[in-house]
Amino acid sequence: MEADPTEGHLRRAELLADLGHFDEAVAELDPPLAANPSDGGALALLAAIQLAAGKPEPALEAAEKAVAATPAAIQPQVTEGEALLQLRRFKEAAVVAERILDAGPDDPYAQLNGAAILGEARNGQRALDAAWQAVNLAPQDARAHLVLSGIAGRLQLTELAEQARDEALRLDPELASTGSVGRFAIPEPTARDLRPTPATAIGWLALYAGAFTVPVAMLAAVLHAVHPATSRVVAVVLGLCGVGLVALFANRLPGSARETLTSDRASRIAAAATLAGPLSVIAYGVIGSPWAVAVALATTAVAAVAVVSRIKF
Repeated sequence: MEADPTEGHLRRAELLADLGHFDEAVAELDPPLAANPSDGGALALLAAIQLAAGKPEPALEAAEKAVAATPAAIQPQVTEGEALLQLRRFKEAAVVAERILDAGPDDPYAQLNGAAILGEARNGQRALDAAWQAVNLAPQDARAHLVLSGIAGRLQLTELAEQARDEALRLDPELASTGSVGRFAIPEPTARDLRPTPATAIGWLALYAGAFTVPVAMLAAVLHAVHPATSRVVAVVLGLCGVGLVALFANRLPGSARETLTSDRASRIAAAATLAGPLSVIAYGVIGSPWAVAVALATTAVAAVAVVSRIKF
């Protein structure tokens, strides 16, 4: 029984393509395509080779012919979608991706590649759902986790993207050195900036200053009823300590303290109210009016509201 010559041409074309000899691989497919122009297998391989050679237009032409010859085959549809992506015909690529996903709802290859194409053409919930389906169907396939990571990253689902990336690398540690599996690139880990933002830093400043001012104001109020003179001395001493505390934390704000404290209206009010607290305590010590203690408590509350709610006054 004679071997099928077409099969031999296909195997040689695959080998040549693997070696990077794309033109020779394409030429190897000429005989089978000349004998049968609608040979779906040969057309699908031709499309894949042309795409690997960086020729999306002939790849798309061959892929469309392969899809017409074998409508149920997923692989030529994947090549068609990838070629459309390279040609930046994103709407058409999204249509192809939807077709792939609908054709193989329980096929991990279809869900994985359909999600990847749709994620690049029109990223969204549909692409994310398909990537999850690919992971559920093939939980040990590192590529499925890579696709999920890429789609989640573009949707700014940072934690999910990091988890999927880590799982992909766990399943295939060689990904760390190769950088990709096929067309699926390894996303870079998101840098986590542990430095406080200006808003967070001002919040901590108001918190610490308020935690100091409120007890001092309460102490001054209690002592005022018992021994006003002692109360005023204590208020001045502790009020000065409070001003020093605010100045110390202000100098530790990220970047320029002046720019941070005046970055927006809420920050300016929070900064002013935070400083006004210990100054009001000092004012009580100087003039002896208990209303200054009430002002100290009120300004501390204003600082808290401005920081926590970020109200734009």
